[in-house]
Amino acid sequence: MYDLDEQQQLEIIKAWLTRHGKKLTIGIVAASIAAASFMGYRHYQHGQAEKASALYDTLAKMGGDADLKKVRLAASNIVESFPDTPYAARAAMIIAGRDFEAGEANDAKLQLQWVLDHSKEPELRDIARLRLAGILFDDKKYPDAIAMLDGQHGEAFDGLYSDLKGDIFTAQGNKEQARSAYLVALNKIDKASPYRDIVSIKLDSAGGEK
Repeated sequence: MYDLDEQQQLEIIKAWLTRHGKKLTIGIVAASIAAASFMGYRHYQHGQAEKASALYDTLAKMGGDADLKKVRLAASNIVESFPDTPYAARAAMIIAGRDFEAGEANDAKLQLQWVLDHSKEPELRDIARLRLAGILFDDKKYPDAIAMLDGQHGEAFDGLYSDLKGDIFTAQGNKEQARSAYLVALNKIDKASPYRDIVSIKLDSAGGEK
């Protein structure tokens, strides 16, 4: 037999369940549905990534001498069908490179901008920004190229960004700004990199370290 305190506690619990049991049940069901939906979405994401990976592997194996139309079609399939996977941005980078080599600079810019807008990988965005700035430089859109390089980027890219800034300032006839940019580039680029020799030559042409 339960004592009085126990009976009172049971009555309180029964009363609470009577009053709130329906809400509690709904809450449990809702939580279960949410959990199931989340697991289903994770499974869906995994499936999408596997499909995108297979398509990207095929794209990567096409090689530089593959027909441009076929490369574009393969890359576009990944970008359009699996935009939320990391392979979409990589596919866009590949087609941007091929477009640029084919003289299709405007198409290359569109692909690189897509990477900037959609990629979740900072390093990939940094590379896309650098390449896009290079195309703008080739187009003699110097202010736009500088603005692109002034965008946020990882410290590992400081040297390359500053080097390109130096090239742009040189093309504009801004020798002092070019010298400053090359000096930053020289200090930022790894001392073991052979590219430092090229930057050193540019720096000397702009006035040297002084």
